Amino acid sequence: MKAAAFQAIDTVSVIDVPKPSPAAGEVLLKVHACGICGSDLHVVQHGMAMKPGSVMGHEFCGAIAELGAGVSGFKVGDRVTSLPYISCGKCEPCQRGAGMYCEHLHGLGLGQLPGAYAEYVICGERSLLHLPDNVSSREGALVEPLSVALHGVKRAKFGRGAGCVVMGAGPIGLATILWCKAKGVETVVVSELAPGRTELALKLGASAVVNPNEQSPSEKVGELIGREPEVVFECIGVKSTLMSAVHLAGRRGQIVVIGVCLEPDQIMPLTCIAKELRIDFSMAYTHDDFRETIDALATGKLNAKPMITDVIGIDEVPAMFTALKKPGSRAKVLVEFAH
Repeated sequence: MKAAAFQAIDTVSVIDVPKPSPAAGEVLLKVHACGICGSDLHVVQHGMAMKPGSVMGHEFCGAIAELGAGVSGFKVGDRVTSLPYISCGKCEPCQRGAGMYCEHLHGLGLGQLPGAYAEYVICGERSLLHLPDNVSSREGALVEPLSVALHGVKRAKFGRGAGCVVMGAGPIGLATILWCKAKGVETVVVSELAPGRTELALKLGASAVVNPNEQSPSEKVGELIGREPEVVFECIGVKSTLMSAVHLAGRRGQIVVIGVCLEPDQIMPLTCIAKELRIDFSMAYTHDDFRETIDALATGKLNAKPMITDVIGIDEVPAMFTALKKPGSRAKVLVEFAH
């Protein structure tokens, strides 16, 4: 079967790999769609000890093609999404629904286990969630990034009539806008340098989009609600953006870091102390986050379809990785397979 794999720094290629078979407690999933994540771009750029030939892709959904021994609650043909890991189900983190911290975790698509830039992928039964009929497979591939944003938004402490700043209008920033509005945040100002993303951010609910080189997003929040932002969401994940968030945050405000920076960074503690800031870091998601996201899509609480700007085939993946090196008008790119 065809798959897209990391080969070397700045190199992704399409290769042929054997179709896998599920072991006990696993299912074989016929992949319908898989999103390209910023983490995938970082991995290809930096390597991160990933071995050549590692099949990538961890934002996906599909239909069950084969059941391993002992799997219950699912049948062949069921459309599902999956948390992108196989966990033991027995350790303390697994027991409280935080499988991302499983003591025996094996991640999909990030080097440990093959991911879903492939026609088929192996998933663990405990990580599967059914998709309702009114949630399309393209939306199903958005459940993972939407859950990343939800987990971060749930860490924020908003007051009545709150205003916030979302730094970055990439896929996670856009998903954060959606969840802020769904959770009742009245004013969401987005800080974004790429002009092509402004229209999409506004379409998804942003109150305003500001180029931080031209106007402070914090000042824009002040214009709209008469006070400083309560929360700043850092959704960029590059060196220096955390200190930028510190400058943007209001006094006794909160910063929620969702972006993943892979380089050492620094902040000025005195600025944080003078403002009495709270800084929270958000990591991935839980089963409950996935369930809430699926329910929000099914009930219409979230309309995430505008996030999808490109749908490509597996053979187009290498060229798209090259194109995504430069920010532009693209948001979520999906790799789609015939189904």
